[in-house]
Amino acid sequence: MDKTILTILLMMFSFFSKGQSDLEAKFSEANSDMNLRNMYQRIIWKMQPTNQYLFDQIKGEVQYTVEENGYEVIAIPEILGTFNLNDKTFLWADKNPSINKKLNDEVDSFRKNLPKTYQKDKFKSSTEFNTNLLSLFSYQLDANGYDYQRQDNTIIYYSLLTIKVFKNGDEVLIIEPKNHTTKLDIPKNIELIKKFHKEKLEINKKYHEQKISSGKAFKKIEKVHLKYWLNEDPYFFPSLSWPCDFDEKSILEWKEFKIDNNRLFVMYTTNLGWASESYAYEIDLNATGDKRIINEY
Repeated sequence: MDKTILTILLMMFSFFSKGQSDLEAKFSEANSDMNLRNMYQRIIWKMQPTNQYLFDQIKGEVQYTVEENGYEVIAIPEILGTFNLNDKTFLWADKNPSINKKLNDEVDSFRKNLPKTYQKDKFKSSTEFNTNLLSLFSYQLDANGYDYQRQDNTIIYYSLLTIKVFKNGDEVLIIEPKNHTTKLDIPKNIELIKKFHKEKLEINKKYHEQKISSGKAFKKIEKVHLKYWLNEDPYFFPSLSWPCDFDEKSILEWKEFKIDNNRLFVMYTTNLGWASESYAYEIDLNATGDKRIINEY
């Protein structure tokens, strides 16, 4: 191969690699922040995949029904795009004639700052990459969070801007787009949860290896649970499982944060193998010793 051509190819590859590396760094930063924002929504109004939803493009809103607490939640979305599960292609929202233009007016400027591979109207993708892309988009919008829903053979990805919470027809809360959490650095609270996880993991492992019976395992894990939980409601008693999503080997990130009304949380993000997921424990600010956990999300 001609040396000039080889040099050009190497330069092109180097440029692409750097662009991809920069994008992955941006994804990491965005995911770290957006995990907190989505967790805040889970804490405040129980945002979760099991909620019923209605995407109303004419009204320009997503309506969630949260049966557990009787909330009706209305969010203003900004649609990033859709993913076709059949041919594994991502289509930008502003290039999709079936999507209301008022719901994707930020997409074009976002796309222009991505590597050229992703500036095409449609490109081959994966659900993991789409979620990273949505996270970055939402982060740059300073959104409240993000969500995605499957509709037949398509997944629609969108950011959550202003959110209004209703109960019995009355508006009880407006959540303006921003990060409503305050990150903290108090290692003792994270270490507390790590100890709790380690003791639970040992019991689950012994049960999985058939070294103890289910009855004995349940008694042991309940004892460990009550050692760390101030809230002794049986609703929160753990089950036996393997593998465990709280295994330290699979945890990607730990965070501690407060929210507006001075509530304290420890959150961890874990690699489930097919996706990452975040969970949080609420810690009683006034409790002492190990018995300090009062809720989980």
